[in-house]
Amino acid sequence: MPSRSDSGLYSSLRSVTRGASVFAIGTGLSKALGFVFQVLLTRGLGAELYGIYTYGFTLAMFVVNFADLGTSKAILKFIPQYEDDLLQQNRLLGLAYLTSFGGSLLLGGSLYVFAPTITELTLNDPLLADVLRIFAVFIVFYTLTRTVSSVFQSVERQAYKMLLENVTTQTLRILSAGTALVVGASVVGVTAAIIVGTVLTFGIAAAVFLSRTSFRPTLGGSRGDVREFYDVSLPLTFLDAGRLLYRRIDVLMVGFLLSASSGVGVYNIATVLASLLRLPLTGFNQLFPPIASRLYSNGEIEELQSMYTMVTRWTFTISLLPAAATLVYAEELLGIFGTAFTTGVTVLLLFVLGELMNALAGPSNYMLIMTDHQYVSMVNEWVLGVLNVVLNYLFISWFGLVGAALATVSVLSVINFVRVVEVWYLEGLVPYSLKFFKPIFAGVGAGAVMFGLKTFLSGYLLLVIGGAVGALVFALGLFALGIEQEDKEFFVESVPALESVLS
Repeated sequence: MPSRSDSGLYSSLRSVTRGASVFAIGTGLSKALGFVFQVLLTRGLGAELYGIYTYGFTLAMFVVNFADLGTSKAILKFIPQYEDDLLQQNRLLGLAYLTSFGGSLLLGGSLYVFAPTITELTLNDPLLADVLRIFAVFIVFYTLTRTVSSVFQSVERQAYKMLLENVTTQTLRILSAGTALVVGASVVGVTAAIIVGTVLTFGIAAAVFLSRTSFRPTLGGSRGDVREFYDVSLPLTFLDAGRLLYRRIDVLMVGFLLSASSGVGVYNIATVLASLLRLPLTGFNQLFPPIASRLYSNGEIEELQSMYTMVTRWTFTISLLPAAATLVYAEELLGIFGTAFTTGVTVLLLFVLGELMNALAGPSNYMLIMTDHQYVSMVNEWVLGVLNVVLNYLFISWFGLVGAALATVSVLSVINFVRVVEVWYLEGLVPYSLKFFKPIFAGVGAGAVMFGLKTFLSGYLLLVIGGAVGALVFALGLFALGIEQEDKEFFVESVPALESVLS
C-alpha cells in the first residue's frame, strides 16, 4: 500500500501524466497532420521552392519568440500562483495580451519593411521577399494564438491547448495549402493561403477562451504587479532568444552561408523528422512547470525530486524506440518526401543523437525556471546560443549542411549536461539512477532486430513491419528486465485493473 507521501507524489505524477497523455493524443494527431502538410509542400513545390517557404517560416518563428516578450511562459507561472485571486489573474492576462499584441505588431512590421534587405543578404531570390512580407501578418496572429493557448496550459486543461495550437492549426494549414496547390498557386500563393488559416485559428482560439474560461483580461494593477510580471517574462524572452540561437539559427545560417534554397529544404526536413523525438519530453513538460512551481513554493522538495526523477526516466524510455527506428531507417524516412531529400541522411542521424541527449536531460530547464533560477537559464541559453552561431559559421564553411547539424547537436548536448549539473548544484536534485540501463538494453535489442529486417524488406513495407516488430521487441525487453516498483505502484493506483498484469 503506498504511503501518504507516495500518494501525494502519484497525484502530482497523474496530473503530469494526464497532461502528457492529452498532449500525446493531440500532438500525435497534429504531427500526423503536420507530416501530411510537409509531404504536401515538398511534393507540390519541390525542394527549391519548399526551401524558400521554409526559410521564411523559420525566420517568422524566430521573430515570434521575441514578439510576446515571454508572456506565454510567464502565464504558466502566475496563473497557478494566483489561483485564488481571479482579479489579479485578469490583470496579468490583460498585461500579457497587450504585450503580445504590441510586440508582434512592432516586429511583424519590421519584418515587412526589411524583407528586401534580408532577401539580398540570404537566398537572393525575389520570391523570398514576398513570402516574408506575408509572414509579417502571420507573426501577429500566431503570437496572439499562442498566448491564448498558454492560459489553458496554466490551468491544466491541455485538451483545449492541443486542439487550438496543434490540431486546428495543422488542419487549416493542410486545407488552405492544398486548395492553393490545386488551383496552381506557387510558393507565394501557398504562403498567403496558410496565413488565412492562421487568422481563422486565432478567431477560434478567442471564441473558445471566452466561452470556456471565466477569465476576462483587464488592465490595471500596481507598478509592483507590472514589475513582477516583466521580471519573469523579460528574462524568458531572452531565454527563448538564446534557445533559438542553438535550435533554429542553423537553418538561417545555412541560407545565409550557402545561399541554396534546396539545401535549406533538405536540412529542414531532417530537423522536422528528428523533432518528433522531442514529443515525449514536450508532452510531460505541458503540466510539469505549474506543478513543479506549486511543489517548490509549498516546500515539498522530496516529492519534487521523485517527480523529477521519474518523469526524466519515462521521457528517455519513451524516446528510445522512435530514436532507434529513425537511426536504422533514416534513408527510407527521408525518401517519403522525395528522392532529393535523401541527401540529408547524415544530418538526420546527427539530430537524432542530439534529441536523445535532450530526452536524457528531462525537464531540467523547467526545473531551473520554476525554482526561481530563470536568470541562470537565460545565461545558459545565451552563452551556448552564441557558441552555436560561432560553431555553425565555422562548421558550415568547412562541412556544409553536415557542419550545421554537427554544430547544433554539439551545443545541444552541452547545454543539457550543464542544466542537469546546475539543478544538482543549486537545488540538490538529481534525476538519474541505475534504472536507466533497462531501457537502454531494450532499445539496443529493438534496434538490432529492426536493422536485421532490412535484409528481407524495403520501402514502406520495411517502415511499417520493422517499426511494429521493433516496438514489440522493445516492450518485451522492458518487461523481461523488470518493471520498476514505483512504476508498478503508480500504474496500479492509477489503473487498478493492471495489478494482476504487473504483479
